[in-house]
Amino acid sequence: MEIETFHETLSDSLQLINIMVLPDSLLAGTGNEMIEMARCYLADGSDFIDKDDPVNALASFAYAAGWLDTGISIGVFTSQTLCKNLLSHGALIPDRFNQHLVEKAFRYQRLFDSAILSSTPGSETGIHWYDGGERVIAVAAAYSTGGRMFLQDEQYDDALACFSYGHGWLDAALRVGLIRIGGNRDLFAI
Repeated sequence: MEIETFHETLSDSLQLINIMVLPDSLLAGTGNEMIEMARCYLADGSDFIDKDDPVNALASFAYAAGWLDTGISIGVFTSQTLCKNLLSHGALIPDRFNQHLVEKAFRYQRLFDSAILSSTPGSETGIHWYDGGERVIAVAAAYSTGGRMFLQDEQYDDALACFSYGHGWLDAALRVGLIRIGGNRDLFAI
């Protein structure tokens, strides 16, 4: 998928998000924060497109998609589709950006894997929220595995999208309290 199409489709998805919880509840505040983070990264990605930097635009859009899908997964939002569907087609980054793309994909792999290792469930064992934290960490680990497979196949755009998307899940889950940081606080948007 071309990066401009990713942008448009993510923007449309964001417009269709509905907060499903009571307006004055704690989860509504979290939902609003998740939407705001997604909007900020959508705007960052737009700025990167305007500056002819599709690599950073891709990372921003995938990260925003991770925030939205986390909200859908935990039931704060409803949507007609998960944003992860945007990741499955490659971003068609022009060849002239290949060096930047390769460097960023490998750097994001290292950062993301460190973030996963620094994440633990945010509540006590046996509590439903603990299971949710484990689930988020498992989702992140799955996207790390997928990203590494894309790296091996030299599909660097897909790898970067996986790492950015999965990191969005971790950061969103941290804000909700599903996970907590066991180390390397600098790897998280807190």
